[in-house]
Amino acid sequence: MTEGQMILEILKKMQGDLASVKREVTSHAVRLSAIEDHMRGIITSQFGVQADVSGISERLDRIERRLELTEHES
Repeated sequence: MTEGQMILEILKKMQGDLASVKREVTSHAVRLSAIEDHMRGIITSQFGVQADVSGISERLDRIERRLELTEHES
């Protein structure tokens, strides 16, 4: 085997390895994108829950005032 043929074989092996790495990176990018989408959904849901709790808190404050259940500061 000549030196040129050895270099060609090494380059072919490197090319195959690089293609494999590219596939793995693409796979990881897809998985990361799915995780990001899921996190956006969780955050959106969390904001909704916080808004609901805030609304309930305001309603409770209003009910307590109407029923005169609030403590007066001295």
